[in-house]
Amino acid sequence: MSAIWQTVTWDVARAGGFTTYLLLTLAVIVGLALSTQIQSPSRWPRLLNSELHNFLTLLSTIFLVIHVLAAWIDPFTKFSWNAILIPLASHYRPEWMAFGIVALYLGIAIGISTWLRKRIGYKWWRRLHVLTLAVFALATVHGIGTGSDTQTWWALGIYLVSIALVGTLLCRRMLSLKGKRKHTPLHPDRRINAAPRAARAL
Repeated sequence: MSAIWQTVTWDVARAGGFTTYLLLTLAVIVGLALSTQIQSPSRWPRLLNSELHNFLTLLSTIFLVIHVLAAWIDPFTKFSWNAILIPLASHYRPEWMAFGIVALYLGIAIGISTWLRKRIGYKWWRRLHVLTLAVFALATVHGIGTGSDTQTWWALGIYLVSIALVGTLLCRRMLSLKGKRKHTPLHPDRRINAAPRAARAL
């Protein structure tokens, strides 16, 4: 009976971890798509919206809780709460576990900033929300380093496709920001101040 229970908890922890990662990836992809104003074709319903982004984030949080609880309950790994919540305190691959723990705390900070968005202001919320990319990167390293399925073709496929999609959209986002800055007209006050300098240069 104990062997069956051990198998169940370990499988739930693995499945919960991969499901969390996939949902996190989708949430990041939707967020980047929204920031670059990628829209669904006009003949389709608008699939990319903030409600979908929030829903994917909520689902990833639920499966993250399942992942953590299953790993804590599992009799084989024997994780204590210190090992789960304190970086480098784990007996099992402490460095790789630390990446996941830091990602957890960053995710909590982003969630709190969303709740306090009206108090901290949109500008600060946007700055903190950029940390979602750090959460994705840390979760990727954590999964590759600690996962028992990392060597399988399907797990490597999930990581590679996720990195490629997020990386492509991030590059598009950076290029769009660069283009906006290049085409932003100079502020009238700056034009006035720049005129005397230009005259002196001549």
